[in-house]
Amino acid sequence: MRRLSLIAILLAVPAFAQPTESIGKIVSPFIDEHTLVVVRADVTGVDLGSILKLASMVMGEDAGELANAVKAWVKDFAASGGKTVLLTYGAGDYPHFPCLIVPATESNRKPLGEKLVAAFDALGKEGEAITLHGCVCVGTKDALAVLKARKAVERPELLAALDVGRDGVAQVAFAMSAEAKKIHEQVSPTLPAELGGGRIQKITRGLKWVSLSIGTGSKMPAKLMTEAASPQAAQDLKGFDLLALQTLISQLLRIEGESDAGFDKRMKALLNVRDTAIEGSRLATQWDLATTLLEALKVPESAPAERVRSANNLKQLMLALHNYHDVHGRFPTDSRDKDGKPLLSWRVLILPYIEQDSLYKEFRLNEAWDSGHNKKLVAQMPKTLRSPRQAAALKDRTTYLAPLGKGFIWDDPKGLKITEIADGTSNTIALVEADDERAVIWSKPEDISIDVKNPFAGLLGHYVEGVQTAFADGSVRFIRKSIDPKMIWAMFTRDGGEVIKE
Repeated sequence: MRRLSLIAILLAVPAFAQPTESIGKIVSPFIDEHTLVVVRADVTGVDLGSILKLASMVMGEDAGELANAVKAWVKDFAASGGKTVLLTYGAGDYPHFPCLIVPATESNRKPLGEKLVAAFDALGKEGEAITLHGCVCVGTKDALAVLKARKAVERPELLAALDVGRDGVAQVAFAMSAEAKKIHEQVSPTLPAELGGGRIQKITRGLKWVSLSIGTGSKMPAKLMTEAASPQAAQDLKGFDLLALQTLISQLLRIEGESDAGFDKRMKALLNVRDTAIEGSRLATQWDLATTLLEALKVPESAPAERVRSANNLKQLMLALHNYHDVHGRFPTDSRDKDGKPLLSWRVLILPYIEQDSLYKEFRLNEAWDSGHNKKLVAQMPKTLRSPRQAAALKDRTTYLAPLGKGFIWDDPKGLKITEIADGTSNTIALVEADDERAVIWSKPEDISIDVKNPFAGLLGHYVEGVQTAFADGSVRFIRKSIDPKMIWAMFTRDGGEVIKE
C-alpha cells in the first residue's frame, strides 16, 4: 500500500519529462457531467532528489525503503513504454478508488497493464486491466464498471484548464459542471467561517476553472491559474484563496505551545513566497513548491514533522479500512467467537491492507489475541501503528484507537456499511490518536470509550493544543481543545443529525 501511496506522490509533484500528446483529446471520452478533477503526470526521467527530502521529513526511516520501491516501479513502467498517466474523478466515481488511465499502443498495453495491476495489488486492492478508448485502464472491478458505463459529455471549461497547464510536467485541472454547481448550492449554501463565510455562490458562480501545474527542476516551480466569471469575481477569489491556504497551514503545521504571534510570523513567511497577480478575470499565483514545503517542515524540535508522520499513519490506516470495506462490503470490527466473545482487534484484520499479509497469515483467527500462539506475534507490531509521539517503551502498544460510544462508527458488532454513516463521512470521526496512558496492545480487541461529558479525556497527551483525528472520508484533522465539547461529540456520532461548526 505504501508503494502506491508514494507513487501517487510522484504523480502529483514530480520532475518529469515534457508532454507531447494532446491530453484533451485523450481524456475527453472519460469525462462526463459529474467529473470534477483531471490529473496528469508524465512518468519518465524521474528525479527523486527533492521528493526524497520531503519524504524523509514526513515518513522518517521508512522513506528510503519506499523510495527504492518507487524507483524500481517507475523504471519498469518506463521500460514498458509508459509515460503519461491520467485519472479523472467526480461524484459519479465515489466511493471507488480512481482508475489509472494510460495512453498505450497495441504492443505495450499488456506490459503496462501488468505494472499498474501490480501497483494495485500492493495497495491491497484487486486491480484489473482493460482497454478502453485506446488506453489501458486499471482499477477495481467496480470502478472499471463505472468507467465503462460513462457517457462522455463536452466539458469545455475543464478542457480549458487542462490546456492552460499543458506545459507543466504534472497538472491538476478542476471545474464544476452546471449540475454540480446547482447541487452544491442546495446542499451547502454557506461557506465555512474560516473561509470567509457568505454564500457559496462566490465559488459556484464566480469560478470557471482552476489549473495547477508543476514545472521541471528541483524547486518544483508551481503555477496556479484561476479563471473567474468576471474581474470582480477574480478579486473575490483572491481573498478566498488566501483564507483557504491559511486554514490548511493552521490545520497541518501549527504546533502545540506555539504562540499566536510565532505562528502568524511563520505563516506569513510561507505565504509571502507566493507571487500573485490578477489580469482581468484571471488570477495567477506562482511559487516554488519544494522550497515552500521544506521550509514549512523546518520548525523547532521537529514537532510538526512528527505530527505529519502521525497524520500519514492515520491516512494509511483509513485507506486500509476503506480497502477492507471494498472487499467485504463493511468496515472491519473486532473478530469474535461463536458466543460473541472478542478474540482479535480489527487492527489484525487490516494487516493485508498495510503490506503485512505475511504477518496476518501467521495469526490463528479462531483464537484469542493472548493464546499461546497469537501472543508470540504481539512483538511484531507494524510501524504504521506506532505514533512518533508515543514513548519508546510502548513497543507492542498503539495509540491509534477506534472511538467507542453509542451511535459511533464502531458500535455495530457486524461492521458498519459506509452508507450507514448518515451524518456524512466528512463529518464523522473514525480514528483518534490517544495519549500513552490509553495505549493498548495492538492485537488486543481494546480501544477507547469516549465520555460525553468530557470527550477529550485520554486524547490530549501527545498534543497539548488538541487531538489528531481521522474522519471516515479518509481525511486527517487536528481538532483544537478550544472547540465546544458538543461539537466534537457531534463529530463522533454517525447519525446524530447535528450541524457541525468547527
